[in-house]
Amino acid sequence: MKIVENCNEPYKIRTLLEQRIRKMEIRFIYCLLIFCVTLVGTGCTTQETSNSIAPEDGSEVVLENYRLTEDETWEPEKTYVVHGTLEIPQDIILNISPGTTVKFGRNALVTVKGILKVGTPLAQEQVTQLVHLTSNNIGPALGDWNGIFFDHTHDLESFIRGAVVEYATVALDIKTTSPTIAECTLRLNETAIALDGSDAHIRSNDIVDNTIGISTIGRQTLPRIEKNDIAKNETGIFCENVQSTIQHNNLSANVFALRLNVKFDLIVTNNWWGNSDPVEIAKVIIDGTDPGLITKQTGIVHYEPFADARITDAGFPYPTLLTELK
Repeated sequence: MKIVENCNEPYKIRTLLEQRIRKMEIRFIYCLLIFCVTLVGTGCTTQETSNSIAPEDGSEVVLENYRLTEDETWEPEKTYVVHGTLEIPQDIILNISPGTTVKFGRNALVTVKGILKVGTPLAQEQVTQLVHLTSNNIGPALGDWNGIFFDHTHDLESFIRGAVVEYATVALDIKTTSPTIAECTLRLNETAIALDGSDAHIRSNDIVDNTIGISTIGRQTLPRIEKNDIAKNETGIFCENVQSTIQHNNLSANVFALRLNVKFDLIVTNNWWGNSDPVEIAKVIIDGTDPGLITKQTGIVHYEPFADARITDAGFPYPTLLTELK
């Protein structure tokens, strides 16, 4: 029997294979287009809802240009990330519970026109967990976020107790309101606390490694700055309000412990200046006796009597809690 070879068979097989591959390529391209369209649609939805709080089951809540419409309590089970402005309107209360972390994006700002309660209530005996208010940047630095601005609220209910506040331009910018700032660590800010027309009570805090620790200006107000550890700042206290009560603080290891910038005299007794030698103390105080360092008429700082040793019960009383921050 004669066997006849079909010379066209390899060609047919190759053609069928090429057609099948071509169909698979078309199907792949079609699926890829569907995926891309779906991805773009999902991205648009996220952008539109960026002003809202994330679903309840999320561990991170991202807020962008967020304005409270009712009282809120932020809990430690979630981490809150703020971008843009967070506004607390008049008659609205924001409670930030002990143990909560809030991170702030570049130039973020908290504007308080209502009431802000951060950390452990003042009536509670002891702080057991810290609130952490910090930068959201990977490599954080001074001035990453703008800070918390108390905007002429005139309220006496706001407080910050048991918190670490860091990497802000002005961490606490307090204008015409009088919150209590107690048992906190304010560090690595351009200015830690700025008081303007405020009767605020600043007590038992560590205010360290800032450009300016506390700035106080305004007349007819009586802020109290007591039992703080104000150290390792370029300027510990910048004072234009000579009615400020500044006593029982440790003011040591600053480039300048206190700078007076008004023509009236200032009395600041019973503080520890890092030295018990009046000559050395005078070197870290800028006032009217330093004509080479000032450009206008300035009063004199009266710092005697002064503590002759470090005040042991001044400053942040819970240093071990700092190791537990998220």
